Amino acid sequence: MICRKLEECINGELQSNSLEKCDNNRMSCIESSDRRSAVRCEENKKRYVLENTKKNHVILYKMDGGIIAEDKSVPLNTSKCDYLFVIGDATPTVVLTELKGVNVPKALIQLKGTLLLCKNVFRKFGHVYARAIVTSSTPNLKASPEYVNLERMIRKEYKGNIKIVEKQFNEKDIEL
Repeated sequence: MICRKLEECINGELQSNSLEKCDNNRMSCIESSDRRSAVRCEENKKRYVLENTKKNHVILYKMDGGIIAEDKSVPLNTSKCDYLFVIGDATPTVVLTELKGVNVPKALIQLKGTLLLCKNVFRKFGHVYARAIVTSSTPNLKASPEYVNLERMIRKEYKGNIKIVEKQFNEKDIEL
């Protein structure tokens, strides 16, 4: 149900048609929806900035507490990422973003949880990328099962990649 509503909202926003009725408070879900040159999310001194060099329509959704609120339709303790960037290119692209403290394995679980929760929606996109911005130095996770499984799933099923960066990450849309 949540993911079907998300898909309707994304399609409506990309076509510049606001939803007639939104079960969630639209203002708590959509942080921005326009063609600005830099779209950012930040929390507790962690920041991800998507540089929109192609001037595409980019929608920034608040996932945790916005699109995915813990209520009767969402099981308690559902793992979900913090933000979702939707880039309205010729082939729309998604960037899942988790702003996390020191618990990097938990960030990976939250990214994977969001992917699994809305897999039917995300499979319709050209690419899906995952980003974890953490406060501490990034541990060597390349051999951990959480990282390996998520990286493989994103690469094979969603034609994307995963990046884990410390504190701040500015990334150009053409370099995802």
